[in-house]
Amino acid sequence: MAAKIYTVTSGKGGTGKSVFAVNLAAALAGLAKRTLLIDVDLGMADIGLMLGLDNNKITLHEVLAGEANVEDAIYDGPNGLKVLPCGLSLQGFKKADISRLTDVIAEVSPNFEFIIIDTATGINHATAASIEVCDEVLLVLTPEITSIANGSKMKVFSALLGKEVTGMVLNRTMPEHAEAYREKLFKSVDIEILEMLPEDVSIPNSIAGKSPVVVKYPYSEISIAMNRLAASLSGIKMPESGEEKGRIKQKSEKKNRAGVKLPFVQPKN
Repeated sequence: MAAKIYTVTSGKGGTGKSVFAVNLAAALAGLAKRTLLIDVDLGMADIGLMLGLDNNKITLHEVLAGEANVEDAIYDGPNGLKVLPCGLSLQGFKKADISRLTDVIAEVSPNFEFIIIDTATGINHATAASIEVCDEVLLVLTPEITSIANGSKMKVFSALLGKEVTGMVLNRTMPEHAEAYREKLFKSVDIEILEMLPEDVSIPNSIAGKSPVVVKYPYSEISIAMNRLAASLSGIKMPESGEEKGRIKQKSEKKNRAGVKLPFVQPKN
């Protein structure tokens, strides 16, 4: 059975798209779903850097250049996640043939339940190829007007390629982006908001530690939201918010009594 393929994209840089892709993939893998994360940002690859896989000689660049087999470019990541990173070399970027992506996906798809593709930012050939091979598109936006406007363009671009935008994730939100803002945003772009992810200092801390936030800080507010989204995409029913918070509090108290350092949890204003 072929994998369910989601392409994660955005209309502009700075939305946290790659961080989101890493954590969604890690969350899916944490739910015991066979998951592959692919970095198709051929020119500005970040996934390998975020996960400590930046020194590998065989990457998607070599696969797309016809110089390596795809199985040799797949590496172990957190939670049992498999990762197909892009290289950092500009020579590798120059040699990579994005038209080979369809064959790569066809080869790896039977081995996984989910494939998460992180694209380059904006409208370009690599992004188009990434959208064409997916089942559904996930947009990552921030509350700025430029991000929202460009996100609307990406929705149209995806439709031109014959693909549906499943929904948007509004990232880096602040307390003022409450329910009223959510409703206004939905009406303006006509895309379902799957999650609103808060601005959280655990993100830069997790990047510095080369680990997904859902692994390094599993009880943070953003990790809870990421796991909730992963469960939703997997068809897994999560506990109600009150029950969920109670269980997290119990885990935290238990760890605290044991003298274990707790992960950072962003306080509520």
